[in-house]
Amino acid sequence: MKFHAALVLSLAFLLGADNAKEAAVKKDLEKFQGTWSVVSMEMDGKFMASEARQKIKLTVNGENFVFKNGDGGNAGLYKIDPTKNPKELNIVIGGGEEKGKVYLVIYKIDGDTMTQCMELDNKNRPHEFTGKAGSGCALEVWQRQKP
Repeated sequence: MKFHAALVLSLAFLLGADNAKEAAVKKDLEKFQGTWSVVSMEMDGKFMASEARQKIKLTVNGENFVFKNGDGGNAGLYKIDPTKNPKELNIVIGGGEEKGKVYLVIYKIDGDTMTQCMELDNKNRPHEFTGKAGSGCALEVWQRQKP
């Protein structure tokens, strides 16, 4: 009988944790919504030129994203886990040669500013926000466009 009660309590705890995570995901996913422009992009100490950054746009609608870079681009899903520290983002590519590829990213959003960081070799998820030389990381700062 004690085992049964412990099992029921464990399941209730796990369901409560899942509900809390789902609520956190929903709340943070709302912060991603809209169209974003690149403010800065530093890749292992090298900054992307302004002309190149101006061609890049990101639109997020629900979990779906569309990334445009001039005439090219891609689409896919943003899968987030705001319960981690730092917060985690899996960018799942939905088409083209990289279909199914998952980029391991960390993120933070402060109002209309979003910062994302990933290792350039995408073997691991970074633990800090940096794009400095020798880091092997890309640090991107995005600004939400006003409608």
